[in-house]
Formats: sequence, structure tokens, C-alpha cells
Amino acid sequence: MISTVIFDLDGLLTDTERLHYEAYRRALAEAGASLAQEEYAEHWIRRGQGIADFVRARALSLDPQKLRQRKSEHYLALLEAHLQFRPGALELLQRLHGRKRMALASSARSDAVQGVLDRLDFGRDFEVVATEADVARVKPHPDLFLHVANRMGVSPAECLVLEDAEKGVLAARAAGMKVIAVPQPLTRDNDFSQATRVLRSLEDVTLEMVESLG
Repeated sequence: MISTVIFDLDGLLTDTERLHYEAYRRALAEAGASLAQEEYAEHWIRRGQGIADFVRARALSLDPQKLRQRKSEHYLALLEAHLQFRPGALELLQRLHGRKRMALASSARSDAVQGVLDRLDFGRDFEVVATEADVARVKPHPDLFLHVANRMGVSPAECLVLEDAEKGVLAARAAGMKVIAVPQPLTRDNDFSQATRVLRSLEDVTLEMVESLG
């Protein structure tokens, strides 16, 4: 039986991956470096690596911490003007409310996650909100999902994960959980072969489908 549904945030519930990209692009441009959208999609979204890895791989003489801080400033400003739900996200949360326990597990920094939850006012839907601050390793490692299951007192077999990227699918499977992949424009070329189901949209996720995966 599936008792718990664990959601990713960026690119799944909210259309924020493009905002993360734009924020990093601006921060790097200010420091004299470039970032193509394809690079961001491969490095951050598919592989789950961060700014320190990017600086190291490009042999840039830049401080990752300062870049991360500047990116955060740009990101929170972009949220004010461009934040929105992905299609079907709010309706899915409403469909599952009171029927399944729900949690959020994001590899993003806690300030970025809280910025989204505060502006769209839907943090109350989740019993647990976990971010990169809660674990030693983020996706594609299983730590975030196992952390959520432990805090909620449920077994991994009771959990269904919803993800938009390959790294999330790999993390969920490594945690022993079922996972539905819902690709978005920046992840359509990811490998979703390990997903339990691959769907076109969150609008296709029904309570009956969730029950059937248990």
C-alpha cells in the first residue's frame, strides 16, 4: 500500500528550474563567465552537481560561495516576477489531500525552497519538507528520500516519489521507492528507464493510479 507521496519541487510542482538557470547565468556573467542552458540542464539537473563542481570543471578562478550567494539574490528576485505552478500541480495536491500523507524532498538550498513555499503558500500541504541542508548527499543519492521516510515513520515500500529528472528517479529507486517521472522541457532527454511510470503531465496522476502502484 502506498501511504506517502513524496514530491520534488523544482521542475515538477513549480516552473522554477528555468529561474535557477537564469539566476546562475546572471551570477556567472557578473563574474565574467558564461553558462548555457544546455550546460545547466546537464550539470545541475541531470547529474545533480553544484556550483563548486562547475567552477572546478571549468577551471574558473572564482569563489563558489560568493557565486552561490549572488545566485540566491538573483533567484529570490526572479521568484517575485515569474514564479508559477507546473500544469496540474495544485490540482494534484488537492486530489491527494487527506487521502495520502505528503512530503517534499528537494536538493535545493533551504532558502530557495522556502522562498517558493512562502510565495505560493502551499507549505502546509506537506508533513515534512527536506532540503540539501538535511542530508550529507543530495540526489542522485537516496539520502533525502530515506530521511523523509524516517521522519514520517514509514517504510520506503510505502512511498511513491514524483520526479521530473533522472537524478531524482535514480535516488528514489536507490531508496527502494516507486517513482513516477514527469519530464519537463529541460529533462526530456534524461534517462527515465528506471521509473515505475513515465507520464506526460501531473494532470495524469490520479488517486487510483497511486493506489494501483501499491
